[in-house]
Amino acid sequence: MRKWFITWLLVGMAGTVSAEIVSEGAESIRFRQPDGVVVDVRRKPERTVIGIGSLVELWYLAGGTAVGIPGVRSEETLPEAARKLPKIGGTFVTNPELVMSLRPDLLLYPFRHGRCRALAEQMRNTGVPTLGVDYDNYTDFAGLFDFFCRLNGSTIEQNPEAARITREVDAICRSVKHYPAPRVAIVFAATAGFKLEGEKSNTGTIAKMLGAKNIAVVEEGRRITFSYERLLMENPDVICIVTMGEVNSLREKFRREIMSQAAWRELRAAKSGRVHFLPSNLYLYLPGRHFPEAFRHMAKLLYPEWREEEAER
Repeated sequence: MRKWFITWLLVGMAGTVSAEIVSEGAESIRFRQPDGVVVDVRRKPERTVIGIGSLVELWYLAGGTAVGIPGVRSEETLPEAARKLPKIGGTFVTNPELVMSLRPDLLLYPFRHGRCRALAEQMRNTGVPTLGVDYDNYTDFAGLFDFFCRLNGSTIEQNPEAARITREVDAICRSVKHYPAPRVAIVFAATAGFKLEGEKSNTGTIAKMLGAKNIAVVEEGRRITFSYERLLMENPDVICIVTMGEVNSLREKFRREIMSQAAWRELRAAKSGRVHFLPSNLYLYLPGRHFPEAFRHMAKLLYPEWREEEAER
């Protein structure tokens, strides 16, 4: 078994069930989903419907194609070949009739989201094969890439993009190890309010792999309720804000409700000018082939003295 996939299994073992390939045949692959259910997935599916935008690029990167995808806020996050495909609804509000009209031979969906699981159950009841996976952060990336390559008739070793992405990310992570680890707060800003992200979020995973200490301890899930008092008490070196929604209005909301308070100016990150609004294409969405770009961007925020040339030594 390849080291890429072994890494994925080790990550999965931290939970109750390991998502993994159970066996492989000439025509199909038997896969254990995060819920422990084993499904048989036919190789080289020709009419795949994808239930969440973040999986689209990874699927295409691994040689797959699709006939339907969800609507996304920005089509720039999609492969060009997928931008004109029929939309099956939003990420979490999918139209089952639209899905069925596309005559799918595979529904690929994010297992973690309840509405997507409900749609998958509907599809299974009508005879459509379904596949549920977790794709939350970079640690899921290599394992899924390996699996998707196999499903689409190749191997990860035959895919030069896979080698480039992981090689560059590994080099960036190694290059910052000699710097003192900063303490970071990652704020998730949405219309409904603010939360703190832990190490399992996409942004939290990138920061952790680059050596940062996250002030948020999240026992379950990816986020906890935002606490201004905790922020003041922990006094992080760096504050990063991820927005989901209308970017300009959310940034203004954060400035008005949080940054305008007198105590904000006493924070170490505020005093040193290390409060950063992050680009959604690299942190809210899983960036796929652009993961190295996200790691480089975060390395510069965490270690202002770091230069990209250090990752090339």
